[in-house]
Amino acid sequence: MERCGTIWKRAVLWGMLLYGFVIRCEAGNDNHPTGARSAGTATASVTHTDIWASANNQAGLAWLEEAAAALYYENRWNMQPLPVHAGVVALPVKATVIGVSYRYFGFSKYNETKIGLAAAKKLWEKFALGVQVDYFRTYFAYDYGKFNVLSAEAGLLYEPVKHLTVGMHVFNMLQSKHREYTGEYIPTVMRFGVGYTIPERAVISVETEKDLRMKPVFKAGLEFMPVKNVCLRYGMSNGLMYQYAFGIGYSWKRCTFDMAFSRHKLLGYSPHISVIAHL
Repeated sequence: MERCGTIWKRAVLWGMLLYGFVIRCEAGNDNHPTGARSAGTATASVTHTDIWASANNQAGLAWLEEAAAALYYENRWNMQPLPVHAGVVALPVKATVIGVSYRYFGFSKYNETKIGLAAAKKLWEKFALGVQVDYFRTYFAYDYGKFNVLSAEAGLLYEPVKHLTVGMHVFNMLQSKHREYTGEYIPTVMRFGVGYTIPERAVISVETEKDLRMKPVFKAGLEFMPVKNVCLRYGMSNGLMYQYAFGIGYSWKRCTFDMAFSRHKLLGYSPHISVIAHL
């Protein structure tokens, strides 16, 4: 009976993992942009210049003028075993901004960890470049092992005219593999977007994302500031992960609090919350 129970547990585990991999691959979003602000705009965030640029487009870190730290939590699809935890610290060092980020997804039987070291710099006033070295660790229970991989990502931001920003980001630009002998690649994902800011009123973002193995995903987000220090957000996407999303942000003194809800086409809603503190 004990052996049957063990076999059953393993079957359930692998069924969950296989289903999760299928969903994530179809979404073409294995990079998982981070932060409740990004989630509230259906991850149309490649032109954002807050601290979460450490996960969304490292070039955006170049606009930080002071040290900052942030924490993020997502209860993916409202399923207790599938939380996402993330944190980042960014520090301007002369003309360069250095960022260290951490993200964890999963539970005790299966989990993924990503640690990133980023550097971003304005090459001139309206053009910035950012790069990041990533360390990935994937853990499987029941002696299936763990896998460690190094990779890299990079992005740029350019403001061709006032209030209009163009952003581009490439995730896993080295096309690193999970396992050398099976040829299983970490997805290489390219993002390109445009953001337009109406000062103190709204930000409009439009973006396309392309996993080299999948069809492109199109996203659009709107951030509206009805009163000072309050921001309302809405986003839409034709991908599975963020069919549509909405959120709110509030700034108080040197802190920013963001909350969002996103809807997966098949699995339902996920709540997101993050906080940013300027040090």
